[in-house]
Amino acid sequence: MRKILLLLCIAMGLSENVFVEPATVPESHNVIWGARSSRDVLIKREIVKETFKPLRVVSSNYEFKQKTDRIPYPRTITQIVVTDVYTDGDGGHATLKSGGPGMDFAVIHLKSQRGHGYHFTIDIYGQ
Repeated sequence: MRKILLLLCIAMGLSENVFVEPATVPESHNVIWGARSSRDVLIKREIVKETFKPLRVVSSNYEFKQKTDRIPYPRTITQIVVTDVYTDGDGGHATLKSGGPGMDFAVIHLKSQRGHGYHFTIDIYGQ
């Protein structure tokens, strides 16, 4: 059967790769820093979004600081999960600038693609 299909493709001037190549699926730009254990709790969930600006890249810093006046012993971050809500490949990118797992603060740089905005869900876990 495969030989017949190959002969038909050659006769039509097509290569065999036309039928074998899978379609590319755009991906989200999710990122995870650290590792979570069963004792960890969700410290903070934040939804951060920024609208697009034509022909420009939109960026900002998200800062997570625990209020020390209310919490005498701040929790230690064990994992940060940044989920890109845009699943079509047009979302932004997140990078950890400072802090993070093992610390009690984090600064995350969020950046969009040119001509697009970004929409992230940031989950911070700790003990």
